Amino acid sequence: MRMDVETYNEIYASLDDVDDVRRLAEQFSQPIGTIHSILNQKVVTKVKKNFSRVKNKGPRHLKQWKKGKSIVSIAKKNDIPPTLMVSMLLKEMDIPKKGFIRNLDSQPEGRLKREVIEAMDSDFFFSPRAHELHAEKGEMGEYILAEWISEQELTYRSENDLRDEGFTKTPDFLLNEELDVDGVKVSWIESKALFGDEKEHDYYIKKQFREYEELYGTGMIVYWYGYIDTVSYNGHVIKDYSFFDRDWDLIEELLNFKTYW
Repeated sequence: MRMDVETYNEIYASLDDVDDVRRLAEQFSQPIGTIHSILNQKVVTKVKKNFSRVKNKGPRHLKQWKKGKSIVSIAKKNDIPPTLMVSMLLKEMDIPKKGFIRNLDSQPEGRLKREVIEAMDSDFFFSPRAHELHAEKGEMGEYILAEWISEQELTYRSENDLRDEGFTKTPDFLLNEELDVDGVKVSWIESKALFGDEKEHDYYIKKQFREYEELYGTGMIVYWYGYIDTVSYNGHVIKDYSFFDRDWDLIEELLNFKTYW
């Protein structure tokens, strides 16, 4: 649902790690997925701010690890996700990160393998598992929308259909006929399985929405986990889960989808 800026700021300031998610979801009567999405955005913002500084200290991190400090503890001290610290340390060791992580099961037993596994198991935002779950959320949102569009007795071209036709700018759904939503005729729909804060919204305006508008006209943006009530864009429709007034088990599953364990 739409969230006022004051509530958003209070939630944002109160979120430090995943241990806060359930408590704040209950306190502010929000889905778990909404609170987790806000936390994810907070972590990403912090990484963008700190990454270069932390990365430049790679030799120091490796020295600390060789002296016995764990990867998780070094990451915590530098306020950076453990998976990113794994990447930095492997680079300092001249070990290809992708090959090492992809073939982790076949790596020799020992401290490095054990601590890499520990680091990724404790990383709910940048680990391969976290990325897989985030992609799964996105697929769920798109599936729900596809079902809903079909119920409106409309047809559409999907992102893959548009790519096959040679389009490079591809919304999730390009409708074959316009759909009236709150008196606005929309031609395309984009699904975002995240919370729409100002930074995310501005990012997607520049990366996607502006080009979709130029090519296809007015569209509908779905931020499944809600959005700040100040976001808008040139008369385009912005909705969240509350717009889809059906008791769908899949919507409930999406709202409570855990990307932490």
